[in-house]
Parts: sequence; C-alpha cells; structure tokens
Amino acid sequence: MEPSNIRMYPFWRSWAVWDLTSLLNFSRGLLAEKALVIDITVPILSPILARKKTLAEEIAALDVNKFECPVLPKKEGDEAAQRFRYEGYDIITLQKEIEREYTIPEPQTAEEVISYYAKAIANDVKLPSQFAALAPKVREFLETRAFGEKVDLSKSEMIKAIATSVAQYVTIKTFAHALRMLVIEELTPELRGGGRKISDTPPFPYSRPTFEAKKCVLNLVPCENKYEVEFARFLEKASDVTRFVKLPGPFGFAIEYTDSAGNLRYYEPDFVAVTTDGAHYLIETKGLEDVNVAFKDRAAGIWCENATLLTGTRWNYLKVLQKEFTKLQSSELSDLALVFAEA
Repeated sequence: MEPSNIRMYPFWRSWAVWDLTSLLNFSRGLLAEKALVIDITVPILSPILARKKTLAEEIAALDVNKFECPVLPKKEGDEAAQRFRYEGYDIITLQKEIEREYTIPEPQTAEEVISYYAKAIANDVKLPSQFAALAPKVREFLETRAFGEKVDLSKSEMIKAIATSVAQYVTIKTFAHALRMLVIEELTPELRGGGRKISDTPPFPYSRPTFEAKKCVLNLVPCENKYEVEFARFLEKASDVTRFVKLPGPFGFAIEYTDSAGNLRYYEPDFVAVTTDGAHYLIETKGLEDVNVAFKDRAAGIWCENATLLTGTRWNYLKVLQKEFTKLQSSELSDLALVFAEA
C-alpha cells in the first residue's frame, strides 16, 4: 500500500482506515473476537539500567593517577608534544580537529581553567550538580597526572599549558569516559503487572508505508521502509507464525542500553511475532549497521532472557539482516531463527 495520511486503529476498536476519500466500517463484535486470537501481550519489565542522580562519592573516590591518557605538553615543541598521540591523532592534527569546538578566554589563574573544565565535564555527562565535586579532582589531575609529573599550576607557563585546546579536549574526554562508567546503575528487573496488549495502543495518524495483514491486530502494519513491508509480508505468509505486529511508536515499548560512549539510550525493536509452538520473538530488521548495533543487540537479548524468566513465556531475540533475508527466501520464521541465531 502506498503511503497515505491514515489513522491506525487496533481491530477491536474499529477496523477503519481514514484517508481523504474513504471510510470503511465493520462489525465491532467480529473484530473484538478476532483481537482475542491475534492480539499480543508484551510484558512490562522494570529498567535494569538507570542514571544515578549523584556521583559525589564516586567522584571523590576516583584515582586520577590511574587515568589512561597521553602526557600533555607543557609548551609548544617540547618532548611531550613530539610524542603526543590521542585517539589516533598527533598533537598538530588534533589541534586542527578541535580548534573550532573548544575555545576558552585567556585565563589569569589556574582556578579559572579548572572551573571551566569542571563545568564542561559535568555538562558532558549530564550531571551539572556535580561541579563542586569535580573541581578538586580536575585540579588533582592537572597537577599530578596530565603532564606526566607533578607541576605547579600557579606558574604562568603552566596556566597557559592547561588552557590549550588540546589540554581542554583531553581533560574533558578523559573525565567523561571515567564518569560514564559510573553514572549508570544496574538494577534487578521486576515484572510490572500483567503486561500490555497491542490492542491497547491508541489510534494514531501514520503517513509512511503500510501493509494490510490478517495476522496483525492493527488494521494496517505501520512500516518505516520497503524492507519492513517485505518482512511484514513474510510474517503474514509464514506457516509457523500465528500473529505478529510491527511495534508502533505510540505503543511506547523501548529497551534501555548504554551506547559506545557509555551514554544511557533507549532502543525500539521493530517486530514481535508469535509462532505455533507459543514462542515469542522480538525481531530487529536491519539493513545497515552502525557503531551501536552490538549494544542494542545485547540489551534486547538480555530483555528477552529476563522476560522469559519472569513470565514463563519463551522470548527470543532475532536480528534479521536484509541482504541475507533476501537471499534465503524462507517460508518459515524457524528458518530465520536458525540462520540468524548468532547474528
């Protein structure tokens, strides 16, 4: 079906597609009966990751002398400058990379620089209230670790050295990396209530590609692209799939994970499908992969393990790569489960 300005309804509310030209109405009784058969309940699990509101104790316990970072040069052209390497850049290249991003007014005291860095670090890890706890640690880092030996920050040449764009970049990135390892708290998952039915999704407008399916409780499958339409068509035809859904945004299902930089993010899987043996599949249809895909995969796999343990219903995570899917031409979901089990 071509994209159109439509309004999605779960079957039990009404089987209706609103567009500029047509309105179809069907018996609610029949639709409610159908919803009982093809509806899907998604368990609600409490988060297993959460951001801590304060890191004062953790910051105080940081050993800055164990931070992994290059030795900063005290002045242009010195020995440290000649050896400097950071994230694949030498000091000249890195200077060019960051000169537009990092600017600081010429400081008169080390305290000005330390204060500036502490605020920048707190903002970077989204904990602005931790400025007071960070400032003494930034001072300790610059005094004892950053230059490979203890230095006197009251000297004018050291004030200039700690205020360079390279020193700023390395200091902020080093602290941000250390703090992101601490800011996320791991929690024990719990089952909240009896789960949410897909049919509880409120009606919503949708203007991207759709697919009409008898195995889906929504009147139309809301897809993001042609591959998702193709995959929805596969699930509709698969002999071992009894019901499925492309999880709509308004349903609000997301799994928390930490990305490659240690930030807390939320991931929205694509499909849920149920097979004839009662197994539930959380499915990601993937065309191109980015740097965070592995982190999303791990989070989805853990969610399925926890959902299985807490509900007694078997949940499996499946990532289906587009190229391989197109080549396989499978007729059953079990074939994909076997092929993509280690994807």
